[in-house]
Amino acid sequence: MTGRLAEPGLLTDPAYWVRHVREAVRFADGVTACQANVFVEVGPDTTLTALAQQSVEDGSFVATARKDRDEARTLVRALGQLQVRGIAVDWDAFFAPARPVRVDLPTYAFQRERFWVAARSRPGTWTRPVWRRSITRC
Repeated sequence: MTGRLAEPGLLTDPAYWVRHVREAVRFADGVTACQANVFVEVGPDTTLTALAQQSVEDGSFVATARKDRDEARTLVRALGQLQVRGIAVDWDAFFAPARPVRVDLPTYAFQRERFWVAARSRPGTWTRPVWRRSITRC
């Protein structure tokens, strides 16, 4: 609201939020005060992401939800974008409910080994993939 980083205890003070509703919010100043190069918007759409891009020249902006798009797919895409930008994502924790099994892939391109997922799930559902391995000899 002030354009400065929040001091300890400020965000839990009800008076701060009353001022936040009644007074002008210095959003651009707040974004530049963050001194970050990756910004994540956790909200129902990309409204703040679009505004923040006008305040920071060389920042990366990732939105975790978008209107009229599948929520799960958009969130996974956002996590992938964060990973590409150098932010550590705990993929083991993300995939833990599905209990996936790691498969060693070939290290040599001409081993003629192919890997694929045998079972496909319907869009919007998750099933544990069954990994199959075949070896083709030439």
